[in-house]
Amino acid sequence: MSSQASQPMEHIAAAGAGPWWFQLYWSSEDALVESFVARAEASGAEAIVVTLDTGMLGWRPRDLDRGFLPFIHGMGIAQYTSDPVFRQLVRQRMARPTAREKPRVTPAAIRTLLDMTQRYPGHFRANLRSGEPRVAVETFLEIFSRPTLTWRDLAFLRQRTRLPVLLKGVQHPDDARQALDAGVDGIIVSTHGGRQVDGAIGSLDALPGVVEAVVGRAPVILDSGVRGGADVVRALALGATAVGVGRAWVYGLAIAGEDGARQVLRDIIAETDLTLGLAGHRAVSELTPDDVTRL
Repeated sequence: MSSQASQPMEHIAAAGAGPWWFQLYWSSEDALVESFVARAEASGAEAIVVTLDTGMLGWRPRDLDRGFLPFIHGMGIAQYTSDPVFRQLVRQRMARPTAREKPRVTPAAIRTLLDMTQRYPGHFRANLRSGEPRVAVETFLEIFSRPTLTWRDLAFLRQRTRLPVLLKGVQHPDDARQALDAGVDGIIVSTHGGRQVDGAIGSLDALPGVVEAVVGRAPVILDSGVRGGADVVRALALGATAVGVGRAWVYGLAIAGEDGARQVLRDIIAETDLTLGLAGHRAVSELTPDDVTRL
């Protein structure tokens, strides 16, 4: 089998790293959504996190400057290429007669083809002859997201899982109320790391209004912009139940692998303890909005 830049959820779960949630990017194919959720539940996920802040990719200048879209190289799509429903969609696409224009043969095109072929499940030579890896990438790009997702779609998800469902990307109090009325079990206030809309409201600015709207009916988690313990303390003081660390651990991973990622999280916890002490508190439960000064 070829190596992959990411691993199917079953392999990750088997590693026994601890409790985990499945982040669902809602595809335009309902059958694929259903398959993902069933796989996550069978693999031991403890919750489903529906991603709302990436219904489509935003205008990302850094990515555009660098021509960075790793999916084209077959990176980061192992949940799809390992899924039987997705593989069936790929086979159906290959069977359709098309008047596909032949790509221009350039060194970059050859490198991309080799990359996606190497990362695709199966044997390299068979993958190269079949052309399936390229069609898989095309299929993924076509069905990855569903910009037309509505509140009514949550019923579809509820009928297919017993797991708690959280919505990631909520920023408006009205949306938080509607989510709870729809039976959602938790809210994640997120801007997808500030990568979607330039100048959009920050997660920390959106947090108090969402917390007030939820009034303790469900956990409210802050995501985006957490780089250290002081960020954690600010979020908890403003009413967050917990925070998500979405980027800092990756820096540690890039420098020193698992040990680096672990050290980053230890440092964040240590700074959180110190910040609590410097603010005159002994526990997170003592924090209140009065501990945060608005400029």
